[in-house]
Amino acid sequence: MKVGCYYRNREEAAISGGTGCGVIYLAGCSLRCVYCLVHEISWEEKGTPYSPQELAELLLRMEGEGVSHIELANVEPSAGEVIEAIRLAREKGLTVPLINNFSGYAGETLLRRLMPWFEGYLMDVKYADAALGNRLSGVPDYPERAREALRLLSRHYGENRYTGEGLLRRGVLLRHLMLPGLPENTDAVLRFLAEENPMDYPLDLMDDFVPEHRTAEFLEGPYLIKPALYHEKKALALSLGLKLIE
Repeated sequence: MKVGCYYRNREEAAISGGTGCGVIYLAGCSLRCVYCLVHEISWEEKGTPYSPQELAELLLRMEGEGVSHIELANVEPSAGEVIEAIRLAREKGLTVPLINNFSGYAGETLLRRLMPWFEGYLMDVKYADAALGNRLSGVPDYPERAREALRLLSRHYGENRYTGEGLLRRGVLLRHLMLPGLPENTDAVLRFLAEENPMDYPLDLMDDFVPEHRTAEFLEGPYLIKPALYHEKKALALSLGLKLIE
């Protein structure tokens, strides 16, 4: 396994609190998103080799720096080693909640294997159209996998549980990144979530698209999501009964 980068960041308030969230990007990914922000890590698998023991030590060091949660991204390709690292870190006293920053694409067996090791999931819901998922992320069945994942996460975590300060103790947060020139994809995802989100997990509707990697080959500019369009999609989400993360 390789660690591409790690840092302290401001994520959603429920996993950052007043102290920030530790973020660890592992090399490799189950998707090939043409607009990936960390394509050197996800596509090219660049990073520093880590043993499970070394990753455990990194987790403990981040907790010692006072973060409220630690988020691990691109977990699935290195699942066995990540599980071993978490086991070692817990044995050495790690108590901070661990969050799997999840692309929304994984098989049932792998999800069942990973879920018990994480207090929560931060799940992307990228597409409700399989053809679009194939074109932009290189997988033929993204909506089907995302639907299955939401059902499994709902059964495992149940309703979200928070501390008195509003920090996520156990549960799931959802994200959807609006794609330039594809407002219909956001409409479809919001309607998908209105039907396929039994625990009513809250959604972070994101308008901060950045044209990285091979974006220009697949999506036409301009790449800025206009405020009027963003507010229109927020209104649609609320009209469908979705809870939005502000």
